[in-house]
Amino acid sequence: MSLDFFRTSFFAGSAVAFFTMIGVPSVQADAVSDAKAAVTKYAGPQTSWEGPTKAPKPETGKKVVFLSGDEQNDISHLYGVYIKQAGEKLGWSVTIIDGKGSPTSWLAGMNQAIALKPDGIALFADAASLQDPIKAGMAQGVKFVGLHAAGYPGPQPDINLFVNIQEDPREIGKAEADWAIADSNGTARVVILSHNEYAIAQVKSMATKTEFEKCSGCKVLDYVNSPASEAAQRQPQLTTSWVQRFGLPLYATSVGDNDWDFAVPVLRSGGVDPAAVKLIAADGNRSAYDRIRKGGQYQLVTVSEPIELQAWQTIDELNRAFHNEPPSGFVQPPFLVTKENIHSEGGDQNTFIPSNDYKKHYLEIWGVH
Repeated sequence: MSLDFFRTSFFAGSAVAFFTMIGVPSVQADAVSDAKAAVTKYAGPQTSWEGPTKAPKPETGKKVVFLSGDEQNDISHLYGVYIKQAGEKLGWSVTIIDGKGSPTSWLAGMNQAIALKPDGIALFADAASLQDPIKAGMAQGVKFVGLHAAGYPGPQPDINLFVNIQEDPREIGKAEADWAIADSNGTARVVILSHNEYAIAQVKSMATKTEFEKCSGCKVLDYVNSPASEAAQRQPQLTTSWVQRFGLPLYATSVGDNDWDFAVPVLRSGGVDPAAVKLIAADGNRSAYDRIRKGGQYQLVTVSEPIELQAWQTIDELNRAFHNEPPSGFVQPPFLVTKENIHSEGGDQNTFIPSNDYKKHYLEIWGVH
Protein backbone atom coordinates (compact mmCIF):
# COMPACT_ATOMS: atom_id res chain seq x y z
CA MET A 1 0.00 0.00 0.00
CA SER A 2 1.12 3.57 -0.66
CA LEU A 3 2.28 5.79 2.18
CA ASP A 4 -0.26 8.35 0.92
CA PHE A 5 -2.99 6.11 2.28
CA PHE A 6 -1.83 6.81 5.80
CA ARG A 7 -1.66 10.58 5.68
CA THR A 8 -3.87 12.15 8.32
CA SER A 9 -4.93 15.60 9.42
CA PHE A 10 -4.41 14.80 13.10
CA PHE A 11 -1.23 16.58 14.17
CA ALA A 12 0.47 17.09 17.49
CA GLY A 13 -1.09 20.53 17.89
CA SER A 14 -4.55 18.97 18.13
CA ALA A 15 -3.36 16.67 20.86
CA VAL A 16 -1.82 19.57 22.74
CA ALA A 17 -5.12 21.45 22.58
CA PHE A 18 -6.94 18.41 23.93
CA PHE A 19 -4.59 18.05 26.89
CA THR A 20 -4.86 21.76 27.60
CA MET A 21 -8.67 21.52 27.60
CA ILE A 22 -8.89 18.61 30.04
CA GLY A 23 -6.02 19.73 32.25
CA VAL A 24 -2.64 17.99 32.06
CA PRO A 25 -1.73 16.17 35.28
CA SER A 26 1.07 17.89 37.20
CA VAL A 27 3.45 14.98 36.68
CA GLN A 28 2.98 15.32 32.92
CA ALA A 29 3.48 19.08 33.08
CA ASP A 30 6.69 18.50 35.03
CA ALA A 31 7.94 16.04 32.40
CA VAL A 32 7.38 18.56 29.63
CA SER A 33 8.91 21.41 31.63
CA ASP A 34 11.96 19.30 32.49
CA ALA A 35 12.36 18.27 28.85
CA LYS A 36 12.26 21.88 27.64
CA ALA A 37 14.88 22.89 30.21
CA ALA A 38 17.08 19.98 29.16
CA VAL A 39 16.82 20.95 25.48
CA THR A 40 17.94 24.48 26.31
CA LYS A 41 20.98 23.07 28.15
CA TYR A 42 21.93 20.50 25.48
CA ALA A 43 21.62 23.05 22.66
CA GLY A 44 23.71 25.71 24.42
CA PRO A 45 27.31 26.77 23.63
CA GLN A 46 30.26 24.72 24.91
CA THR A 47 32.98 27.26 25.51
CA SER A 48 34.67 25.97 28.68
CA TRP A 49 37.56 23.47 28.61
CA GLU A 50 36.77 20.52 30.89
CA GLY A 51 39.65 18.34 29.67
CA PRO A 52 43.11 17.63 31.12
CA THR A 53 45.55 20.38 32.08
CA LYS A 54 48.73 18.27 32.16
CA ALA A 55 50.15 15.19 30.42
CA PRO A 56 53.38 13.19 30.25
CA LYS A 57 55.84 14.32 27.55
CA PRO A 58 55.16 12.28 24.39
CA GLU A 59 57.90 10.23 22.76
CA THR A 60 58.24 10.38 18.99
CA GLY A 61 58.18 7.36 16.69
CA LYS A 62 55.16 5.53 18.13
CA LYS A 63 53.17 3.29 15.78
CA VAL A 64 49.37 3.43 16.08
CA VAL A 65 46.64 1.56 14.21
CA PHE A 66 43.05 2.77 13.96
CA LEU A 67 40.47 0.03 13.36
CA SER A 68 37.59 1.84 11.68
CA GLY A 69 34.21 0.26 12.34
CA ASP A 70 33.19 0.98 8.75
CA GLU A 71 34.91 3.39 6.33
CA GLN A 72 31.54 3.87 4.57
CA ASN A 73 30.27 5.52 7.77
CA ASP A 74 31.03 9.22 7.81
CA ILE A 75 31.86 9.34 11.52
CA SER A 76 34.08 6.27 11.55
CA HIS A 77 36.05 7.54 8.55
CA LEU A 78 36.59 10.98 10.08
CA TYR A 79 37.93 9.50 13.32
CA GLY A 80 40.74 7.96 11.30
CA VAL A 81 41.46 11.19 9.43
CA TYR A 82 41.72 13.22 12.64
CA ILE A 83 43.62 10.59 14.65
CA LYS A 84 46.22 10.57 11.89
CA GLN A 85 46.46 14.37 11.95
CA ALA A 86 46.80 14.52 15.74
CA GLY A 87 49.35 11.69 15.79
CA GLU A 88 51.51 13.48 13.25
CA LYS A 89 51.83 16.40 15.69
CA LEU A 90 53.78 14.01 17.95
CA GLY A 91 55.77 12.35 15.21
CA TRP A 92 53.66 9.19 15.34
CA SER A 93 52.64 7.05 12.35
CA VAL A 94 48.96 6.05 12.10
CA THR A 95 47.67 3.19 9.93
CA ILE A 96 43.93 2.91 9.20
CA ILE A 97 42.21 -0.46 8.71
CA ASP A 98 38.59 -0.73 7.48
CA GLY A 99 36.41 -2.94 9.72
CA LYS A 100 33.71 -2.99 7.00
CA GLY A 101 30.75 -2.75 9.33
CA SER A 102 30.33 -6.22 10.83
CA PRO A 103 31.73 -8.15 13.84
CA THR A 104 33.25 -10.75 11.50
CA SER A 105 35.11 -8.07 9.56
CA TRP A 106 36.13 -6.31 12.78
CA LEU A 107 37.78 -9.55 13.89
CA ALA A 108 39.74 -9.85 10.67
CA GLY A 109 40.72 -6.19 10.89
CA MET A 110 41.87 -6.50 14.48
CA ASN A 111 44.02 -9.52 13.66
CA GLN A 112 45.55 -7.51 10.83
CA ALA A 113 46.18 -4.58 13.19
CA ILE A 114 47.95 -6.75 15.77
CA ALA A 115 50.10 -8.36 13.07
CA LEU A 116 51.58 -4.89 12.40
CA LYS A 117 53.01 -4.95 15.96
CA PRO A 118 52.00 -1.38 16.84
CA ASP A 119 52.47 0.38 20.15
CA GLY A 120 48.76 1.17 20.37
CA ILE A 121 45.44 0.40 18.69
CA ALA A 122 42.37 2.63 18.69
CA LEU A 123 39.13 0.95 17.70
CA PHE A 124 35.72 2.19 16.61
CA ALA A 125 34.10 -1.23 17.00
CA ASP A 126 32.51 -3.12 19.87
CA ALA A 127 35.39 -4.34 22.05
CA ALA A 128 33.43 -7.14 23.73
CA SER A 129 33.31 -9.06 20.44
CA LEU A 130 37.09 -8.73 19.94
CA GLN A 131 38.46 -10.08 23.22
CA ASP A 132 40.60 -12.91 21.80
CA PRO A 133 42.73 -10.69 19.53
CA ILE A 134 42.78 -7.88 22.11
CA LYS A 135 44.22 -10.27 24.69
CA ALA A 136 46.77 -11.46 22.14
CA GLY A 137 47.75 -7.86 21.51
CA MET A 138 48.04 -7.10 25.21
CA ALA A 139 50.46 -10.03 25.53
CA GLN A 140 52.64 -8.17 23.00
CA GLY A 141 52.40 -4.96 25.06
CA VAL A 142 49.88 -3.21 22.80
CA LYS A 143 47.72 -0.53 24.45
CA PHE A 144 44.04 -0.35 23.44
CA VAL A 145 41.82 2.74 23.41
CA GLY A 146 38.18 2.52 22.33
CA LEU A 147 35.98 5.02 20.51
CA HIS A 148 32.33 4.09 21.09
CA ALA A 149 33.72 0.61 21.81
CA ALA A 150 31.76 -0.04 25.03
CA GLY A 151 28.52 0.94 26.71
CA TYR A 152 29.99 3.78 28.76
CA PRO A 153 32.91 6.21 28.67
CA GLY A 154 35.96 5.76 30.89
CA PRO A 155 38.31 2.89 31.80
CA GLN A 156 37.05 -0.57 30.75
CA PRO A 157 39.29 -3.14 32.45
CA ASP A 158 36.73 -5.95 32.02
CA ILE A 159 37.14 -5.74 28.22
CA ASN A 160 40.81 -4.76 28.31
CA LEU A 161 40.47 -1.16 27.14
CA PHE A 162 42.70 1.44 28.76
CA VAL A 163 39.80 3.84 28.24
CA ASN A 164 36.69 4.20 26.08
CA ILE A 165 36.11 7.64 24.56
CA GLN A 166 32.59 8.88 23.85
CA GLU A 167 29.95 11.16 25.20
CA ASP A 168 27.77 9.57 27.87
CA PRO A 169 25.21 7.58 25.83
CA ARG A 170 22.67 7.92 28.62
CA GLU A 171 22.80 11.69 28.12
CA ILE A 172 22.60 11.33 24.34
CA GLY A 173 19.57 9.06 24.53
CA LYS A 174 17.91 11.35 27.03
CA ALA A 175 18.55 14.38 24.81
CA GLU A 176 16.86 12.68 21.85
CA ALA A 177 13.75 11.94 23.89
CA ASP A 178 13.69 15.34 25.57
CA TRP A 179 13.60 17.13 22.23
CA ALA A 180 10.56 15.12 21.08
CA ILE A 181 8.79 15.55 24.41
CA ALA A 182 9.38 19.31 24.31
CA ASP A 183 8.49 19.66 20.62
CA SER A 184 5.22 17.75 21.03
CA ASN A 185 4.34 19.29 24.40
CA GLY A 186 4.26 15.81 25.87
CA THR A 187 2.18 14.01 23.21
CA ALA A 188 4.86 12.30 21.08
CA ARG A 189 4.09 8.96 19.44
CA VAL A 190 7.51 7.45 18.82
CA VAL A 191 9.38 4.51 17.33
CA ILE A 192 12.93 3.81 18.59
CA LEU A 193 15.62 2.25 16.39
CA SER A 194 18.82 0.70 17.77
CA HIS A 195 21.84 -1.34 16.66
CA ASN A 196 22.55 -3.51 19.68
CA GLU A 197 25.62 -5.20 18.20
CA TYR A 198 27.20 -2.06 19.70
CA ALA A 199 26.93 -1.88 23.49
CA ILE A 200 26.82 1.93 23.29
CA ALA A 201 23.76 1.74 21.02
CA GLN A 202 21.82 -0.38 23.48
CA VAL A 203 22.61 1.97 26.37
CA LYS A 204 21.68 4.99 24.25
CA SER A 205 18.38 3.60 22.95
CA MET A 206 17.28 2.30 26.33
CA ALA A 207 17.94 5.75 27.83
CA THR A 208 15.69 7.20 25.12
CA LYS A 209 12.97 4.68 25.95
CA THR A 210 13.27 5.32 29.69
CA GLU A 211 12.97 9.09 29.22
CA PHE A 212 9.84 8.72 27.07
CA GLU A 213 8.27 6.50 29.73
CA LYS A 214 8.44 9.44 32.16
CA CYS A 215 6.05 11.31 29.84
CA SER A 216 2.54 9.98 30.50
CA GLY A 217 1.13 11.64 27.38
CA CYS A 218 3.77 10.07 25.12
CA LYS A 219 3.66 6.58 23.67
CA VAL A 220 6.50 4.30 22.52
CA LEU A 221 4.96 2.45 19.58
CA ASP A 222 7.91 0.22 18.72
CA TYR A 223 11.50 -0.57 19.72
CA VAL A 224 13.50 -2.10 16.88
CA ASN A 225 16.97 -3.66 16.98
CA SER A 226 18.41 -3.93 13.45
CA PRO A 227 22.04 -4.43 12.32
CA ALA A 228 23.74 -1.15 11.39
CA SER A 229 25.55 -2.81 8.48
CA GLU A 230 22.18 -3.70 6.90
CA ALA A 231 20.60 -0.24 7.08
CA ALA A 232 20.57 0.21 3.30
CA GLN A 233 18.65 -3.04 2.86
CA ARG A 234 16.31 -2.89 5.87
CA GLN A 235 15.55 0.77 6.54
CA PRO A 236 13.31 1.50 3.52
CA GLN A 237 10.88 -1.31 4.36
CA LEU A 238 11.11 -0.57 8.07
CA THR A 239 10.17 3.06 7.44
CA THR A 240 7.20 2.06 5.28
CA SER A 241 6.00 -0.42 7.90
CA TRP A 242 6.06 2.20 10.67
CA VAL A 243 3.84 4.57 8.70
CA GLN A 244 1.48 1.77 7.66
CA ARG A 245 1.19 0.25 11.15
CA PHE A 246 1.08 3.37 13.30
CA GLY A 247 -0.18 6.17 11.07
CA LEU A 248 0.73 9.84 11.49
CA PRO A 249 1.97 12.02 13.13
CA LEU A 250 5.07 10.10 14.16
CA TYR A 251 8.45 10.71 15.78
CA ALA A 252 11.32 8.31 15.14
CA THR A 253 14.61 8.20 17.03
CA SER A 254 17.77 6.34 16.06
CA VAL A 255 21.14 5.80 17.69
CA GLY A 256 22.81 6.90 14.43
CA ASP A 257 22.09 9.45 11.68
CA ASN A 258 23.10 6.99 8.97
CA ASP A 259 19.71 5.22 9.21
CA TRP A 260 17.86 8.30 8.06
CA ASP A 261 19.91 8.43 4.84
CA PHE A 262 17.73 5.48 3.76
CA ALA A 263 14.48 6.56 5.44
CA VAL A 264 14.14 10.05 3.96
CA PRO A 265 13.89 8.96 0.28
CA VAL A 266 11.07 6.56 1.18
CA LEU A 267 9.11 9.25 3.01
CA ARG A 268 9.66 11.74 0.20
CA SER A 269 8.63 9.33 -2.56
CA GLY A 270 5.54 8.39 -0.54
CA GLY A 271 4.45 12.04 -0.38
CA VAL A 272 4.53 12.14 3.42
CA ASP A 273 4.33 15.66 4.82
CA PRO A 274 7.63 16.45 6.62
CA ALA A 275 5.59 17.99 9.42
CA ALA A 276 4.02 14.58 10.09
CA VAL A 277 7.22 12.52 10.51
CA LYS A 278 10.01 14.00 12.63
CA LEU A 279 13.32 12.14 12.64
CA ILE A 280 15.80 12.41 15.51
CA ALA A 281 19.21 10.75 15.75
CA ALA A 282 22.76 11.02 17.05
CA ASP A 283 26.42 11.13 15.91
CA GLY A 284 26.31 14.31 13.82
CA ASN A 285 26.88 12.93 10.32
CA ARG A 286 27.34 15.50 7.55
CA SER A 287 24.13 14.30 5.90
CA ALA A 288 22.23 15.01 9.12
CA TYR A 289 23.57 18.55 9.28
CA ASP A 290 22.55 19.02 5.67
CA ARG A 291 18.99 17.81 6.32
CA ILE A 292 18.58 19.99 9.40
CA ARG A 293 19.99 23.08 7.66
CA LYS A 294 17.77 22.79 4.58
CA GLY A 295 14.55 22.08 6.50
CA GLY A 296 11.70 20.03 5.07
CA GLN A 297 13.97 16.96 5.08
CA TYR A 298 12.20 15.17 7.98
CA GLN A 299 15.27 15.10 10.27
CA LEU A 300 15.15 18.10 12.60
CA VAL A 301 17.84 17.34 15.21
CA THR A 302 20.93 15.29 15.89
CA VAL A 303 22.95 14.84 19.07
CA SER A 304 26.42 15.40 17.70
CA GLU A 305 29.69 13.79 18.81
CA PRO A 306 32.85 16.00 18.74
CA ILE A 307 34.71 13.77 16.28
CA GLU A 308 37.92 15.77 15.94
CA LEU A 309 38.14 16.50 19.68
CA GLN A 310 37.69 12.80 20.50
CA ALA A 311 40.35 11.88 17.92
CA TRP A 312 42.80 14.21 19.63
CA GLN A 313 41.75 12.77 22.98
CA THR A 314 42.56 9.30 21.58
CA ILE A 315 46.17 10.35 20.96
CA ASP A 316 46.34 11.93 24.41
CA GLU A 317 44.99 8.80 26.13
CA LEU A 318 47.40 6.54 24.21
CA ASN A 319 50.26 8.76 25.35
CA ARG A 320 49.14 8.31 28.95
CA ALA A 321 48.88 4.54 28.46
CA PHE A 322 52.41 4.41 26.99
CA HIS A 323 53.67 6.12 30.15
CA ASN A 324 51.66 3.86 32.48
CA GLU A 325 49.68 6.82 33.78
CA PRO A 326 45.89 6.74 34.40
CA PRO A 327 43.37 7.99 31.83
CA SER A 328 42.49 11.69 31.83
CA GLY A 329 38.89 11.16 32.97
CA PHE A 330 37.61 13.63 30.36
CA VAL A 331 34.09 13.20 28.90
CA GLN A 332 32.82 15.95 26.58
CA PRO A 333 29.11 16.80 27.14
CA PRO A 334 26.71 16.12 24.25
CA PHE A 335 25.49 18.86 21.91
CA LEU A 336 21.95 18.97 20.50
CA VAL A 337 22.01 20.39 16.96
CA THR A 338 18.83 22.17 15.80
CA LYS A 339 18.01 24.53 12.95
CA GLU A 340 18.29 27.40 15.43
CA ASN A 341 21.89 26.68 16.49
CA ILE A 342 23.25 24.85 13.43
CA HIS A 343 25.69 27.65 12.56
CA SER A 344 27.37 27.47 15.99
CA GLU A 345 29.91 25.08 17.54
CA GLY A 346 31.28 23.98 14.17
CA GLY A 347 27.93 23.70 12.43
CA ASP A 348 29.10 25.72 9.43
CA GLN A 349 31.56 22.87 8.82
CA ASN A 350 28.83 20.23 9.25
CA THR A 351 30.32 18.86 12.44
CA PHE A 352 30.46 19.53 16.19
CA ILE A 353 33.57 21.55 17.05
CA PRO A 354 33.28 22.75 20.65
CA SER A 355 34.38 26.36 21.03
CA ASN A 356 36.76 25.47 23.88
CA ASP A 357 40.12 25.61 21.99
CA TYR A 358 40.76 21.91 22.53
CA LYS A 359 43.64 21.74 20.01
CA LYS A 360 45.46 24.56 21.78
CA HIS A 361 45.00 22.87 25.16
CA TYR A 362 46.25 19.49 23.92
CA LEU A 363 49.27 20.99 22.14
CA GLU A 364 50.16 22.93 25.30
CA ILE A 365 50.06 19.92 27.61
CA TRP A 366 52.02 17.84 25.08
CA GLY A 367 54.65 20.55 24.85
CA VAL A 368 54.21 20.91 21.07
CA HIS A 369 54.61 24.35 19.49
